[in-house]
Amino acid sequence: MNTTPHRYEVCIAARGLLEIPDVAGVQLSCSDGSVWLTLDNDTRDIVLEPGDVFFSTEHRRALLYAFGPATVALRPPAGVRAAAHAPRISFMPGVA
Repeated sequence: MNTTPHRYEVCIAARGLLEIPDVAGVQLSCSDGSVWLTLDNDTRDIVLEPGDVFFSTEHRRALLYAFGPATVALRPPAGVRAAAHAPRISFMPGVA
């Protein structure tokens, strides 16, 4: 039985937003570009550059804003059936 969680590559257009309704247990890693990450009710400003990884166990909504074209990998929590629990994400087009 393969228990390794699947990895999803997401490309975000320049000045685009990516919403993850519940980031708990999801590992985010920036592989290209640069993104600003914010969590609901969290005062931190987090910037991910290529090679940076973010992980949280808190059940919060996450918003990622791409400063320019960016690629982010999402890895769902270990032990979760990949097809049944792909990270739910919403794209919001960049502002012209």
